Amino acid sequence: MENQTHITTPDPALVLPAPVSTSPPISFTTDRFPAWMDRHHTWIVSVVAVMTLVTLLCLGWAAYAVRHEMIQSSGHSLVQAATDAASKLDMMILERYGDIQMLSTAPMARGQNPEALTKYLRELVHAHPAYRWIGVTDSRGKIIATTDTSNTSLDLSQRHWFQLARTITGVRILDAQVNEESGGTSAITVIAPLHSPDGRFLGAIAAVVGVPSLMNILDDTMQVLKNIEWTEESHIEYQLLNEKGDLIADSTLCDRPCNLNLKQLGLPSATLVGMNARGFVEETHLRRGASVITAYAQLTIAHADPMLRWGILIRVDRDSILTPIRSLLWKLLFLAILILLPLLGLVLGMIKALHAEWGTAKREFQRATDAETALKKRTEALHALVVAAQTLSAQQDLDGLLHQLLHLAKENTGARYAALGVDNDNTRDAIQFLTAGMDDAAAHAIRTLPLEQGSLESLGQEDGALRLAHLTKHWATVGFSADHAPMTSFLGVSIRSHGQFFGRLSLANKTTASGLATDFSELDEQVVLTLAAQAGTAIQNLQLLHDSTEQARHDSLTGLLNHSTTLTILTQELSRAERSHHPVALLIADLDHFKRVNDTYGHPVGDVVIRETAQRLRATARRYDHVGRIGGEEFLIVAPNCDLDALRECAERFRVAISDMPFDTPSGPLTITVSIGATVWSSEHPLSSDLLCKMADYALYRVKSRGRNGIDIVPHPHALVIEQMENAG
Repeated sequence: MENQTHITTPDPALVLPAPVSTSPPISFTTDRFPAWMDRHHTWIVSVVAVMTLVTLLCLGWAAYAVRHEMIQSSGHSLVQAATDAASKLDMMILERYGDIQMLSTAPMARGQNPEALTKYLRELVHAHPAYRWIGVTDSRGKIIATTDTSNTSLDLSQRHWFQLARTITGVRILDAQVNEESGGTSAITVIAPLHSPDGRFLGAIAAVVGVPSLMNILDDTMQVLKNIEWTEESHIEYQLLNEKGDLIADSTLCDRPCNLNLKQLGLPSATLVGMNARGFVEETHLRRGASVITAYAQLTIAHADPMLRWGILIRVDRDSILTPIRSLLWKLLFLAILILLPLLGLVLGMIKALHAEWGTAKREFQRATDAETALKKRTEALHALVVAAQTLSAQQDLDGLLHQLLHLAKENTGARYAALGVDNDNTRDAIQFLTAGMDDAAAHAIRTLPLEQGSLESLGQEDGALRLAHLTKHWATVGFSADHAPMTSFLGVSIRSHGQFFGRLSLANKTTASGLATDFSELDEQVVLTLAAQAGTAIQNLQLLHDSTEQARHDSLTGLLNHSTTLTILTQELSRAERSHHPVALLIADLDHFKRVNDTYGHPVGDVVIRETAQRLRATARRYDHVGRIGGEEFLIVAPNCDLDALRECAERFRVAISDMPFDTPSGPLTITVSIGATVWSSEHPLSSDLLCKMADYALYRVKSRGRNGIDIVPHPHALVIEQMENAG
């Protein structure tokens, strides 16, 4: 059809920019360039000066940034090296601690065999050169075994470590110091008491571990750093100090005694290592006065008394770190000067070209902005569809869902008018017509829109959409006046549920910020199609939910209300009766000798009888009566607004409907009778549902006891009836 148009927005990426007129580029020839330079020499000098200054500033900033990064990287490398060295020292000291701990628990250490003990101690020293001396005493402090034969039988009872061993129960580590056993070098002492099984003090073990031998770990660390980070000429050194700041070992002093306190000398790293676990600092070397980067790490000796905290300092000269970058920066500066001068001429020529490029970039920017706006609209539409899907799926009834669909479609497309027609499955006539935001004239125009047969088929048979523009002209083409209806644009889609046509969603008069539009956009069409698909799914889910709910309320064999639903309806009817003061009758019908039918003819015949009974009871009941199956062959009937007089006639109708007409079964006609017990609720005798059921059941019991095929009514729960009900069980 002529007015059925699908507007396609051109892809901005495919639109070529319009040609623009640009001034011819400057030609730097020998006859024009000097004159051009003369006219603009001040401007050129300024540009050159600015570019030179900017270049120097950039180089300076780059040099500062690279220097800072190199110092940070080197500092972190030194910190990692110091931390690793601290871990290795801690492990070595812990191993020596374990040696003495194991020796203190060995029976050999109690002195029964001094020769074997001496041999073991010498083997231990030979295996671990870190030991300077190991000795075992008796309870009086006399040496009974030692690695130094000159100390045999020596009395060491006045030594500090022996006096301390008498008072402790486990292995202890003493801080580094110079003593006779260490041979004049700094060493730590590991001591352990010896006790008999009954707890008597038998003696002590002392092992002197030389600090210089421990420093081999730090020497190895220095060599690794030189091999990886720096060279042999780099000034890399280390120091080991205790918690007080006393220097224990120094790589520059080798094995000479260290009598310096670095904290008292004001060394920042010596102070920081006692406060933080690890880190690095830039400071001045105490002896050489050079700027150095010092990394520090703590070494905690947990088994000391008291606990020892040593510090490891590893430092490298700042110049050793920055020498490579300084050489590189000089080379870069020279190269920059060589490159900068030729580039100045190119820059002057590119200024003119940049102006032309600016216009092109501006147009490209506008195209990108338009594309971004389109993408934003699609993103907003997608978000709106997600919210719409959640909203539609949350609806619990069909009317609410359809009204919500109208609102969402109108809101997300900017339509002024929206209508939804739900069609009859057989005639395709609208059995329900919902509108939103429109007057009677617009509603009538949409409902009677003169479309060709092809358009109707498009809306009713396919999943596509119908878009019409310039409807004012459309009226004239089909013989209507121009003001036939206040519509300028139209968008319609079909709604399907379970694959079948359900209805038609129609939108008219799209409005924008600038006013009334002549057509709905392609994005509007996609949005409405998606909404229609979501609505179809939501309608299908509601129908499935309704079907499952109804199935759960009814008995599968008879289609009557099941036991729980029947009792629920009884409670509801009693509540309504209490408000209206109208009577409610309750009847319980039980087929007589039904077990004999099952036993004689089989359960299939019994099912036929049950289904036929249900059909007769339902046909006999009034329109507002409730019939339910509450047992195998037992049925319960709730009859609202039925008093005692009407109940007798009602019960007799049910009995006659069952008993007076044979049942057609596969085994031939069968005569089935029924017993009915009944009672009635009234405002004079208000009863609970439980008591009402018991009274009807008791009435049924009285019919059975009199020979069956009859009715009995218990009118009210007087004392005798209650007693008889209790006796009957």
